[in-house]
Amino acid sequence: MKRTLLLSLLVLSLVGLLGIFSTKLPPLSKKLDGPEFCGSCHVMAPWVDTYLKSSHKGEATCGGCHIPHNFISGAFYKAFTGTRDGLYMIIGKIPESFQISWHGAKVVNDNCYSCHAEVMKRVGYPLAERDKNCFDCHRNMPHDRMDIKEGGKPQ
Repeated sequence: MKRTLLLSLLVLSLVGLLGIFSTKLPPLSKKLDGPEFCGSCHVMAPWVDTYLKSSHKGEATCGGCHIPHNFISGAFYKAFTGTRDGLYMIIGKIPESFQISWHGAKVVNDNCYSCHAEVMKRVGYPLAERDKNCFDCHRNMPHDRMDIKEGGKPQ
């Protein structure tokens, strides 16, 4: 009995880990990272609209900015946030608009730097000396906040 329970827990853990890591595999990641998937929730429509009008549209996906690029931490972060947001949808706890969390801001800022590190070095802004987020100055990248009213509704 103990052996069967232990084996069952091991198999469930392995299946769970494979499920988490599968979110970062290119074919599935491509489907889960883009505006089609992210925009399937109506509350995300204003953010997807501004992204689709941005210069980042052809260069980055939603996940490319909002999910850590590292395979392991990215998979866990994606699985956690996706599960959380899915549960919020199911129980009807959908926010009217979003404020990025401190951790989400760090992920976005690190991803900005990972793509723009060379230009950042040229302008004299090395990673070790950052005390601001990239979007503190670049407020309209890639989501043009001027197009968003309070409450997350487009103007």
